[in-house]
Amino acid sequence: MVAVDAAGNASAPTPTLATVAKRSTVSDVDGDGKDDVVTFTRGDQADVYVAKSTGQRFDGDGQLWHPSFAIGNEIPQTGDFNGDGRDDIITFTRGTKHEVWVALSNGVNGFLPATRWHTFFALDGEVPMVGDFNGDGRDDIVTFTLGSTHDVYVSLSDGTKFVETSWQWHSDFGWPGEVQDVGDFDGDGRDDIATFTRGSSASVYVALSDGKSFLGTGWKWHGHFATGTETPDVGDYNGDGRDDIATFTGGTAGDVYVATSTGGSFTGDGDLWHGSFAFNTEVPGSGDFNGDGLSDIVTFTRGSTADVYVATSNGHDFVPDPQAPLWHSHFAEGTEWPAPSALRP
Repeated sequence: MVAVDAAGNASAPTPTLATVAKRSTVSDVDGDGKDDVVTFTRGDQADVYVAKSTGQRFDGDGQLWHPSFAIGNEIPQTGDFNGDGRDDIITFTRGTKHEVWVALSNGVNGFLPATRWHTFFALDGEVPMVGDFNGDGRDDIVTFTLGSTHDVYVSLSDGTKFVETSWQWHSDFGWPGEVQDVGDFDGDGRDDIATFTRGSSASVYVALSDGKSFLGTGWKWHGHFATGTETPDVGDYNGDGRDDIATFTGGTAGDVYVATSTGGSFTGDGDLWHGSFAFNTEVPGSGDFNGDGLSDIVTFTRGSTADVYVATSNGHDFVPDPQAPLWHSHFAEGTEWPAPSALRP
């Protein structure tokens, strides 16, 4: 901060704190402001392919960006771990090693060779995820132990590694059978955590980040959302800087409902934003694919068709409805794992 007097003389600068604005993108590997799609073949081959967004489609037949990453049943995700504005890839080995590996994006045509960023994080049965929990512009990692402990641990990124071995940010959040997610629900630039109970109770609880911990035992932000076995997801669907929640009913109806955030709760009983999207076993997700600052929805049919459909947000529903346009005709085939995804591998 610099003070200027009436004569126009500037004083010496003094430091001031600023909150880093959270990007609405989650898989923007080239840093152009539009989310791309990534697919992990996993298994023995463990290739990683990318199709970049043009704002109207995902370009090309999928380009190989890494030849050996997320082997076997490791859990891969995307995130910007060094804060350069380009999303990278991460994999949690779990098993006997419990290591975390990251491959940074070069922004053009590939991910750099993978390096180990953590030696002991996310044990078997835990649910690891990615988010910027201290608001410094670099994505960190979180793991939900579930089971009988219900602990939540975070390790922050310093741009080259995750620095904490086990830093407990919450001692009672996320029970077995619930679905956890990450998002900036109050719009302060720090990612928070949410858990969806689903089933008949269908409650949604949130614990907000203060940059060093997740506050409270979890506040109920919604009393009836994502019932039964629906698939919930998170994104800033109305572009107000606060992440909202969506739920995909799947099945033959393929309805998509959204409840928007007020900063202290999710409003309404869920408004229908799309009437025919992500059927049966398709894999849905959220991202800003046209770069307008609003989160859109995507679905991967996988299998032999391997089609990818996108419905963009206009701030109050996803268009067009009922049929979303085809953005790619051959991506994430068979049982490959695509990103962004609302489901967990």
